[in-house]
Amino acid sequence: MRKSWIIICLVALMQACGLGDHKPAYRIAFSQCVGSDAWRQTMLEEMKRELSFYPDVEFIYRDADNSSELQIRQLHELQHMHPDLIIVSPNEAEPLTPVVDDIFRSGTPVIVTDRKTASGQYHAYVGADNYKIGYMAGQYLAEQLGRRGTISEVTGLPGSSATIERQRGLHDALSTYPGIRLLLQVNGQWLIDIARSQVARQAAQLSAADAIFAYNDQMALGTYQALQEALPGNRIKIVGVDALPGENNGLHFVAENVLDASMLYPTGGKECIQTAMAILKDQPYQRENILGTLVVDSTNVQLMRLQTDKIISQQRDIDKQQQLFAEQQKIFSNQRRVLNILVVSLVLVVVFAGISFYSLKANWDKNKQLEHQNHEILEQQRRILEMTQEVEQAAEAKINFFTNISHEFKTPLSLILVPLEELLKNGKLPEGTHRSLALIKRNALILQHLVSQLIDLRRVGYEGLHIKAKRQSLLLFCSNVVQCFRPLAQQRAVNLRLENEASETTLWFDEDLMEKLLYNLLSNAFKFTPEGGDIVLRLTEPSSDRGWVEIQVVDTGVGIAEADLPHLFEPFYQGENHAQGSGIGLALCKEIASLHHGRIALYSERGCGTTVSISLPVGSDHLSEEEKFVSAFPETGRDFHRVGTELPMLDPKSDVRAMEREQVGEMEEYAMNTHSVLIVEDHAEMRQFLADKFAERFTVFTAPDAKEGFREAVEQLPDLILSDVLMPKELGTELVRKLKADVRTAAIPVVLLTARGTDEQIRTGLESMADAYLTKPFNMDYLLVVAQNLIANRKILQRHFSSEVAELRPPGYIATADKRFLSELSGVVEENIANSELNVDYLCERLAVSRIQLYRKVKSLLDCSINDYISGHRLKRAKLLLQQDVPINSVAYQTGFSSPAYFSTAFKNKYGVSPSAFKKNLADVV
Repeated sequence: MRKSWIIICLVALMQACGLGDHKPAYRIAFSQCVGSDAWRQTMLEEMKRELSFYPDVEFIYRDADNSSELQIRQLHELQHMHPDLIIVSPNEAEPLTPVVDDIFRSGTPVIVTDRKTASGQYHAYVGADNYKIGYMAGQYLAEQLGRRGTISEVTGLPGSSATIERQRGLHDALSTYPGIRLLLQVNGQWLIDIARSQVARQAAQLSAADAIFAYNDQMALGTYQALQEALPGNRIKIVGVDALPGENNGLHFVAENVLDASMLYPTGGKECIQTAMAILKDQPYQRENILGTLVVDSTNVQLMRLQTDKIISQQRDIDKQQQLFAEQQKIFSNQRRVLNILVVSLVLVVVFAGISFYSLKANWDKNKQLEHQNHEILEQQRRILEMTQEVEQAAEAKINFFTNISHEFKTPLSLILVPLEELLKNGKLPEGTHRSLALIKRNALILQHLVSQLIDLRRVGYEGLHIKAKRQSLLLFCSNVVQCFRPLAQQRAVNLRLENEASETTLWFDEDLMEKLLYNLLSNAFKFTPEGGDIVLRLTEPSSDRGWVEIQVVDTGVGIAEADLPHLFEPFYQGENHAQGSGIGLALCKEIASLHHGRIALYSERGCGTTVSISLPVGSDHLSEEEKFVSAFPETGRDFHRVGTELPMLDPKSDVRAMEREQVGEMEEYAMNTHSVLIVEDHAEMRQFLADKFAERFTVFTAPDAKEGFREAVEQLPDLILSDVLMPKELGTELVRKLKADVRTAAIPVVLLTARGTDEQIRTGLESMADAYLTKPFNMDYLLVVAQNLIANRKILQRHFSSEVAELRPPGYIATADKRFLSELSGVVEENIANSELNVDYLCERLAVSRIQLYRKVKSLLDCSINDYISGHRLKRAKLLLQQDVPINSVAYQTGFSSPAYFSTAFKNKYGVSPSAFKKNLADVV
């Protein structure tokens, strides 16, 4: 019963609010041939103005943009919309006739306006008599020329009925004047721009005409503009058609003596709507509605303007009254709706009051009981939430603790592994010492691997890491991983093989994370598979799940106890016989599989081996855009560095064999003792260790934090800066940004050396404009080679881009103070390169030196005058700008020359060719 009352109330409310759909009584469609010119815009405005008297009519408008093909398609579209009536203004008669005839035969009323079709199959025509307009124009021009002279035409589209009829009327009228001769026809296609360009092209021929008849006022205006440009002061009479009111229309052109006359051509928009409503309401109507016309020239143009202005003013008043009426009608409708709602609401209040009183008593006792139950449930939920938060906080704290400890381990590990590498290179060590050092290195690598796994687990499971998947061959990827494990399999006498049973092996996956997953699974398999056992990496397609590929790692090892199986993917869980593991690997594998929207499962039986399967979806529909990796650089072969570097941990003997085979080439001497390195590191032992290593080849400066590092960089101007990232007070990335923003230190290469090794952390470091990013632990030889290459490459760039004057005498060694002076001098000149007022006095003021000191300093260091130094900088910059195709005048002013002529002389004296010849030679080479 309650539902029935609700339905009744809703119906009453809908009726009171008037929410029913208001469907229009009629639908009128209008296909316009082109809507961009003023005459047709006036036609459309008249139609809409007349339609304002018929609020129950829906008006559909299409603009063919002067294209017959487009208008045909639009008419077919309108026909399928089943309007009650279609108004057509054909672009051309012949192409539009078939589609208009088809609409006529379908029974839909058709009104043709302005231009007729060839067949005459329509219900009504509204428009002026184009033949009469042409005839009246011919008579008017003949009389204005004294019945003797030449007349040219600017026609509309050749196939349109308006063009045909106006042309026929003109020719018939002129045939009665033997002294009048037709000179030239120009096709303006009804558009001002086309008419202007066509008349300009044939202006020489049109100069012989005494008068020009353009088939509309816009083409007449284009004709006038073209003739004024080509033939200034000509006396050619120009007559158009339309005589529309308003600015930039026919009446305005005649009044301003732009046109000599215009033939009044009513738009017929109002008459079209009146005829359409008569047809739709089955009222009498006239089939041929021919609109009157007259000649508007200087004799009557002012009267016409006054009349049209008065009509426009009256129409505005009418529009305003209609708007006010509509607003009042809306207010009345809203008031009536509000009244209805109030009445219905009062009724509903009475009804609902009765229902509420009846229900209130029945629900009172029940609410009290529910309130007590809800209180108990809320208390239980609160306790559960507190316990959940405590568990999450404990897990988060545990992960944070291990992660922070892992980051702290990386610096000590670096101080262990790097000296170990140096010691193991010594071939004179006793065999026992060498074996002990190899054992230390293997266990240090194991510790490094555990640290990396902890950090990976934190990133994957707790930091919302997104994969960066790309489309690649999973079979080829697995083959490369298997090849990396092949030497270990031979040492262990294990039969390792790759099997493929899948037809589709091209998948979207993150190769870095997938490498970690396969490494963990295969390393587990090798740990628990005895000699002579089998390990298979198999690709297959599950029969039950189409669209998936399954990776299986199958071994014949000792197996896993059944009690351990449900907990193997939990972080830090260690089974009964797996105490030698850390409990991280399988948890990390599960998170990686989940990130790929896949599944992981493990099947094992004690004594019968273990099978781990990873199911991955085929295609990319399951991936979001941020999970897809799009590289701007071409892909190169995969290095599989993780598998290659961590495999020695699985075999204690492999370290000794690897060390016996390892040969470290001697670094090429590059006169590095002439270069300096600044080391910014907060860890005192690491800072001292790096200083000792670099002191063998470089002059070394050190700083304990970023602030002191920046001060040392500005004061010493080293050739390379090596900086940690995590330092007190300020991060190393902020130090890099400050160095690159300072003109004195911007050119110094910077290497970031840090324990922060995630992809995002590396990207952040490089985005700070660091030149290289190395993670701890690091290889000392690799770090030294990176430093050597960065310094060498930067010197090459400096020699290439620096001023050629400075290159005349490159010093073998420059003191720190002189190096700072040259850096400041170069910075001031580059900063003011476009300033033509740059001179010795300005440099003395900026550098805080006297003129004599400045002259002597530059002469002694660069063996040139100050003006030559500035000119050399400017000409070098000018040469680069010319290579970038910058205009010569702009180059002159951008490089501080007072005039292009002076710049050309200086450039030719310097390079032997003028700037224009230099640019031409570049173009010829290209």
